[in-house]
Amino acid sequence: MTHSRRSILKGMSLGAGSFLLGPLLSQIEAHAEGNIGAMPSRFVFVVKDSGIWPSGITPAEFMANGSKPINASLVNATLPSSMAPLRPFQNQVSIVQGLSGKMCRGGHTSHFGMMGVYMVGSEVNPGNPLRATADAELAKLHPAPFNHVALAVRGDWGSNNYGGVMYPGISAVGPGKELPFQGSPDVAFDQLFGSAVSASKDGERRFKLQKNLLDFMVDDIKNVERSIPSAEKMKMDAYLNAFEELQTRHSKLVGMKDNLKGNAPKLTDKFTSAIEEVRQEAHCDLAAAALIAGLTNCVTIRLDNANTVYKALGIARNIHGIGHDEGDNGRDQAQCREIIQKHHMELIASIARKLKAVPEGNGNMLDNTMIIYLSDSSNKHHGDCLEWPYVIVGGCSGKLKFPGRYICYPKYGDAGCRTIGDWWTTILNAQGNPIKYYGNEDLELKQNGLSHAGPLVELIA
Repeated sequence: MTHSRRSILKGMSLGAGSFLLGPLLSQIEAHAEGNIGAMPSRFVFVVKDSGIWPSGITPAEFMANGSKPINASLVNATLPSSMAPLRPFQNQVSIVQGLSGKMCRGGHTSHFGMMGVYMVGSEVNPGNPLRATADAELAKLHPAPFNHVALAVRGDWGSNNYGGVMYPGISAVGPGKELPFQGSPDVAFDQLFGSAVSASKDGERRFKLQKNLLDFMVDDIKNVERSIPSAEKMKMDAYLNAFEELQTRHSKLVGMKDNLKGNAPKLTDKFTSAIEEVRQEAHCDLAAAALIAGLTNCVTIRLDNANTVYKALGIARNIHGIGHDEGDNGRDQAQCREIIQKHHMELIASIARKLKAVPEGNGNMLDNTMIIYLSDSSNKHHGDCLEWPYVIVGGCSGKLKFPGRYICYPKYGDAGCRTIGDWWTTILNAQGNPIKYYGNEDLELKQNGLSHAGPLVELIA
């Protein structure tokens, strides 16, 4: 990029959207200059309750493999039907199985242990976090205006909390410092995208201010598009498309309100809906928009907990009941879990699709993103921590070798078995944190001479 082109960006005058567009413009400038190394890595942690059953994410070609170690291409494998939404991204889908986490609490939830690699709390109490969890450590490596965005639909494992600031007991920024999660999508919208205006807590006033902000943003985006070189307009167009969903939703509501009778039911949209599946969608919309805008590089989403009921999916039993082998409406436990997992995969696919539409470097934003689907109770409802399955979507910034791979490590206690401590050490090392080992070591494996306590070097590019 020439000096004159840089000056266009640096000298640009923006209105209400200056705070929101600033991070994006910095990325566009780095892109235009060919400084791809300045592009941050992004992370989305999608956390579910009640375990991820290994058989539910294993392609048919590998079902007969059992727990034998394997590292094979996933690109042409047959994903389970519940993972069908990820098929368009299959060359960047990874499935990792076999990693144990016996240094964590088993049962209904491991609380902070899932990403902190230690035992903490009790069945009904998350306890006090001992260290920053892996998601928070990765957020520190890639700082942004909002260093770490945390969104939740429900609180901790047995909580009935719904909306507002919640503490689900899974993420911490340091010892004794739990990360707060926002449970209300409309408030999260204000916090992320309302920085350029002073939003009132009054619902109608907030609605109007949000629409005004969206209108201001469109004007600013058009101003930017007129000023930047054509090569950079593709990224701005993709950003506008992602942001347009928020504006369109508000615009439609305005038109509908004008035509409603006085006795019509109160209108809600995705951001004020009381339906849990819809709130999940809203959080995923916000996550994608915040990442594309450069407002954050790390999002953690708590999708559900034991009390979640997926009514919109036709399931009347809560997660806890399903976990205890209670079927619903003629479906058994496995069928209910499959329906819920497919919904989760659709949510992840919606984020991946939006990121893939944003040009970046020689590819797109999804190439520089790692979306991790994991559970706080390892491999089943009453997790035994013998295995902690992961589904990953994205190119991982080219720093890891597993996109498009199916990887299964030897079972717990066998030669070559590895742990989730090794897993998080690997990701942190690949992203620039040279930590020798992250988390607590498995003392039983160590006593038997089976603990490696270090990165999975074969996965680092």
